[in-house]
Amino acid sequence: MELAGRLGIFSWFGFVMPLQERLRLIKNVGFDATTVWWEDEEGPVIIKKHEIPQMVRDEGLILENIHVPFNNSDDMWSDSKTSRDAFVARHLEWMEDCAKFDIPLMVMHVTDGDRPPAPNKYGVECMMRLVKEAEELKVKIAVENTIRGDSVEFLLSEIESPYLGLCYDSSHSGLKNQNYLLEAFKERLFATHISDNDGLYDRHWLPGNGIIDWNKIGEFFPKNYRGYLTLETRPTDGEAKQGPESFLEKAYEKIIYVRKLFL
Repeated sequence: MELAGRLGIFSWFGFVMPLQERLRLIKNVGFDATTVWWEDEEGPVIIKKHEIPQMVRDEGLILENIHVPFNNSDDMWSDSKTSRDAFVARHLEWMEDCAKFDIPLMVMHVTDGDRPPAPNKYGVECMMRLVKEAEELKVKIAVENTIRGDSVEFLLSEIESPYLGLCYDSSHSGLKNQNYLLEAFKERLFATHISDNDGLYDRHWLPGNGIIDWNKIGEFFPKNYRGYLTLETRPTDGEAKQGPESFLEKAYEKIIYVRKLFL
């Protein structure tokens, strides 16, 4: 793998400014790729989500994946068939968007809220329906570790498919001691969300601004990973005062540092 590439950052990084300007700054600083939240871009000028993939590519960036909304994600574990069917229908639509706009990967949550349900057979059934469609569309699904790492572990253990894998979130992992997921599913790591925290809340700080032990993660991180190292970050108050370009330059330096530890 060419280590000069494979570095990304979310298109939203904490500064209120037009999407096109954010994308241009991301590219100019040196990032290769970006990830977008799959909803319409709000602001003085509303940008429909279906217009965003081309905007990303027009700026010379790779659209690594989309992150889909996670409202009501607990429904996949519900004993209500109506709720489960609605969950599946939403995600099938987003997967079809991926296929339509040549986006290779959909990142999703499998729980939401502070008290998600325990994993069960209903969730596996829902995910199997999504995976079947993923295999047809040739679109991969990455489930992100959030509050319950066991939900991700359960799904990945129950369903073997090259189209279902892990999106590793370092901040969530740091709060919930979930590095074991990297070790258990290192061959199925599809995407990363890299950020730091204070051990209390999901701060989305740049690596080094918090207490996460990056060397420790490096011990678990698969050396043969071929995906992107992607920052999901926003500035501290001090960094915000320095402006977006300064923040992105610092972010680029930090992700290069993380790459050296991981790969």
